[in-house]
Amino acid sequence: MQRRVWPMTLTEIEARAVEAIRKADHFTASLFLGRGQYRIEKRPTVLAAMEAAREIESDPAAFTRRAIIYAIAPEGHATLLTAALIEKLLSLKSSG
Repeated sequence: MQRRVWPMTLTEIEARAVEAIRKADHFTASLFLGRGQYRIEKRPTVLAAMEAAREIESDPAAFTRRAIIYAIAPEGHATLLTAALIEKLLSLKSSG
């Protein structure tokens, strides 16, 4: 029995985010510490930013337990990378 594999596609919004990832100067993982304070870790790749996010989410000073990952363009424009988009990108990478 032959299995059919349907290629996963990106929505227009996701495609724009992927373009931002490709053109990014760097990535950040940021975590709200409360009272206008944030912990921000700068990394060269999205995977490194994901690792930093996991690390800072265990910070005892954290007000929230969810870090936010951004792709930062050379001119400073930030694009939010959602967990759903990152999961989709990882699945595309592993299936290709």
